[in-house]
Amino acid sequence: MNSETLKRELRCCALAFAKKRGLEVDSSRSTAVLFSDIKDCFHPDSYQEILENPDWKARIQKTHSQVPNAKEMQSSNSSDVLLMNIFCHPKIGEWKGISKLIGAEIDEVAFGFSGNVPRCNGKTDRTEIDLSLTGCLCEAKLTESNFTAKRAEVVEKYLQLKDVFHVEALPRKDGDYDNYQLIRNFLAAAQHKQKHILFCDERRPDLVRRYMETVSCLREVQHRIDCRVIFWQELVAACGSSLREWMKEKYGM
Repeated sequence: MNSETLKRELRCCALAFAKKRGLEVDSSRSTAVLFSDIKDCFHPDSYQEILENPDWKARIQKTHSQVPNAKEMQSSNSSDVLLMNIFCHPKIGEWKGISKLIGAEIDEVAFGFSGNVPRCNGKTDRTEIDLSLTGCLCEAKLTESNFTAKRAEVVEKYLQLKDVFHVEALPRKDGDYDNYQLIRNFLAAAQHKQKHILFCDERRPDLVRRYMETVSCLREVQHRIDCRVIFWQELVAACGSSLREWMKEKYGM
């Protein structure tokens, strides 16, 4: 399944979810539903936790890059909403299935973690990592089509690029480096001596292939071992029953 097909599936699920609950939405777009009230995008227990944490509360106010006067997390396609619904839930630390999947207890949760990846000019790239957990950095994807590409002159200015990667093996696209977000993520993971996890939908094997082709370019065997893919469906199945059923209905998982 490609990103456009998944967008349409999520849109159908979101419309049914909203209709059942009498929620107001903007359904004028063919690939996404925008919930009029952002709280309707979140499970009530997760949303209450978000409101009580200043950093989390500020994060859900990010503006939408393509829709004027809208928040990014009002969209049915937002991977950040999916991420925060799970990891902001007050009982996340009690769900042993989640900690087993992650490989660590869930006792430190930070969204928008700054990677501080060093550049050759002495400055740092304040790479924003979607989620930082104990000993692990995580990238969240849902309907995004790829991990973006970047010009060679930008990528090659990272100080540790040649130490961390077999640069000649990194995927290229018309001269640019493909999977740029992963390159930055893996540089940050190496910088902070962290493992790395990609969260994505099991209906998106294309993203898994892109992830693994970049993992294969890491020089250190341990760095490659420390990279994993966990499907949203696995996470949802390990959640408590209330959130699990809510997520299955909203996302069709």
